[in-house]
Amino acid sequence: METIKLLLADDEPVILRGLKKLIAWEALGFTIVGEANDGQELCELIRTHEPQLIISDISMPDGNGIDIIAELNEQGYCAKVIFISAFQEFGYARQAIQLGALDYLVKPINKHQLEKAAAKAVTILQEESADERNKEMLTYYEKKNRSTTIEQLLDGLLDGDKKTLDALSQMDVIAISRFTTVCVLEIDENSTGTPWEERERNLVNFALSNIIRETLEQERNAGNGWLVQKEACFVILIQHEQRDYPLQLANDLHRKINSYLKLSVSCGIGLSVTGIEEAAASCRSALKALNIKYFTGMNQVICYEEQCARNSLEDKSIAELQSDVVKALTAQQKQQLQPLIRQLLEQIRIQTGDNRNLAVTGVYNSILIIHQELAKIGSGMELLQADHGALLEKLAACPSYTDVARMVEEIVVEMLQHFAGKLSGKERVLLTKIKAYIEEHYASHITLESMAALVYMNPYYFSSFFKKHTGQNFKNYITEVRMRHALKLLLESDLMVYEIADRVGYNHVRHFSDMFKKRFGKVPQEYRQCFRRHQT
Repeated sequence: METIKLLLADDEPVILRGLKKLIAWEALGFTIVGEANDGQELCELIRTHEPQLIISDISMPDGNGIDIIAELNEQGYCAKVIFISAFQEFGYARQAIQLGALDYLVKPINKHQLEKAAAKAVTILQEESADERNKEMLTYYEKKNRSTTIEQLLDGLLDGDKKTLDALSQMDVIAISRFTTVCVLEIDENSTGTPWEERERNLVNFALSNIIRETLEQERNAGNGWLVQKEACFVILIQHEQRDYPLQLANDLHRKINSYLKLSVSCGIGLSVTGIEEAAASCRSALKALNIKYFTGMNQVICYEEQCARNSLEDKSIAELQSDVVKALTAQQKQQLQPLIRQLLEQIRIQTGDNRNLAVTGVYNSILIIHQELAKIGSGMELLQADHGALLEKLAACPSYTDVARMVEEIVVEMLQHFAGKLSGKERVLLTKIKAYIEEHYASHITLESMAALVYMNPYYFSSFFKKHTGQNFKNYITEVRMRHALKLLLESDLMVYEIADRVGYNHVRHFSDMFKKRFGKVPQEYRQCFRRHQT
């Protein structure tokens, strides 16, 4: 316990000096905060210093000591009092005891009696201080336990356990409202540069939860809000009357977190449901909205209903857009390529239901299809040779769909530049025929001799012609075509490795595996497992 504040009051200065020196106050744990010479001064000093112990004469100018203490008691002031008086009258003692005085001492003051009274005051004040601390701790833990219990019940409700509703209702958590909406907030960790240590993460989570709780408390008039922390997410359940309130709240929180904590955060707003018992459905849609940040960009508030409305818009098919890109490339229409690529990627996103893995695979397939179409009309297959095997992995490693779009645009520009200097006339028609035949019959036994005979060339001239216009020899080209189709089957189907080998023209699975490893750095099964681990 801290030192006890002591106030002395007597209209005789010699008595005051005697009280100060009679015993060692500091050794007993007291600090003398003031000395009053009359009743008025006593009142002023009490209000100024709020002493815990008052030793006061009963009879003083400008106010009887007992009357002053009685008035202060009525005002709720609870200091301990020891009265002193020169009058040995039972009436004063009785009044003092009625007012809760610890003791009543008669002048001249006896040192032993004063020490005894002071020690009694110390004991009582220490006991009361301990009781008060215990009450405060009990209140704190009761409040904490209640909050923890509510959070656990709400956590269950958000997971679909409607049995928690009765307990939540009994705890006065559930309000009557038109709508219930769940918002899910998450820190964009990629924006922080370096990973957090556990201590830093805990501090950030604490600061974030404080901002959210304080904001929800300030917004009680607009909506009934509760915070539940689920793993790395902050889930906010809101009961509200105005349909657009969750968006307003989310924008307010987003602004505060950006401003006060300098953190990049994304927030998904779920569907507004008409009953709190459907909170789990709103939570699921909020999580879906949050996952869309890969497509929309980080540090944004994403509304699930708005995304659904966008996805329902009619647009060209993926195949039509792929064809438009090929036409723009062959016609060398550079200005049209970027908007076409953006439209194509947006349509892939819509068709794959904002699923990151499916969207990346769809983009990869579109690049291959565009490349194949160019190859049919004369552009060399060597364009993607350098990184064809790693292309899908590179696309999957992009932190956002914007980065995917940037990579695709770079590839298409490379195609544009490459196509500009390619074949024309009869040679183009001939090479187109050769490549189309290979695309159709790659799973068959194709040799340089059989291909040369097909186009009425001798094998030596055919080999020279093919390498001149494609940049690679015929055997490597056939292998590239087979490996491209093998990779597609490996990543997009559950076919066994021996089945894939057979479908792309290899009679021996061991030979196929060796060629695949030479091309992509891993045997087929290992490549498939590595890719799927990366996607989860």
